[in-house]
Amino acid sequence: MPDPLQPALVPADDEHEHDEPLDQLSPFFRETALSPEGAEPPPLWLWVSLFGVVLFSVYYLGANVGDFSPWPWLRHPGASAAAPAVAAVDGGQVYQLKCLACHQAEGTGLPGAFPPLAGSEWVAGDKGVVIRILLHGLSGPVDVAGVTYNGAMPAWDMLSDAEIAAVTSHVRSSWGNTAEPISAEEVAAVRAAVTDHPDPWTADELARPENRTLPAAGGDSTTAATAR
Repeated sequence: MPDPLQPALVPADDEHEHDEPLDQLSPFFRETALSPEGAEPPPLWLWVSLFGVVLFSVYYLGANVGDFSPWPWLRHPGASAAAPAVAAVDGGQVYQLKCLACHQAEGTGLPGAFPPLAGSEWVAGDKGVVIRILLHGLSGPVDVAGVTYNGAMPAWDMLSDAEIAAVTSHVRSSWGNTAEPISAEEVAAVRAAVTDHPDPWTADELARPENRTLPAAGGDSTTAATAR
């Protein structure tokens, strides 16, 4: 009787002695390897959407680039043809910077040194005279409000036409003065007409009719009417 604790001997099977070994690795090599998680190529519809967004953005920016620009000629076509607005000159500020030290804040001047502008017949008089004095200055004796002053006023021809017009208009309308304002065009006309007189004016010169007027339209000051 065979011992139950001993394994039974398997009889040799002649039919399987020459069979090839079982290939257990081939199934692994036949499987296709999967791409890593998240590395899959984007789908075609995503590429088409992205291209459409880029194309629309380029078109939109090209059609509306002016709306994003700080330059007005890009925001509003044709704006470059219009002349830029020029800020008005403050005549009072020019007076404080250039005239106040001599003629004082209230236009009273300094007795014996600088004549007053308040109530001055020179200030409220002929426009051409006022502009000439501002452009080239004034020297020698001059009577103002019954008092003779013998000093020298410097030339302010380095100021622009607009600045001279603003400060003379300020003086002619302040401290009780009620004379008409002076325009930048009037200053420019006088400046062009007196280029041959670079020296300071004298009271005698400004008493001549040709020096007491604004130049006419043709540039001849002797034919212009006295502007008061």
